[in-house]
Amino acid sequence: MTDIVEKIILEEIRAISEVLERIEALLEERLIGIEEPLPDEVEVIKEYEADKKSDRVKLVKLEDF
Repeated sequence: MTDIVEKIILEEIRAISEVLERIEALLEERLIGIEEPLPDEVEVIKEYEADKKSDRVKLVKLEDF
């Protein structure tokens, strides 16, 4: 790949990583009871946790790429 394409991909990965970190923070906030999750959020949280346990969802350091 060219350097330009690699930089674009890295920027996209960083953006996705930031979004996932915000989502995880929201999940943790809801899970520790600061704010009670809505019924549909409970289902999504359960799916996310199951995916994370089965290694279908995994955060990695961008530096590892």
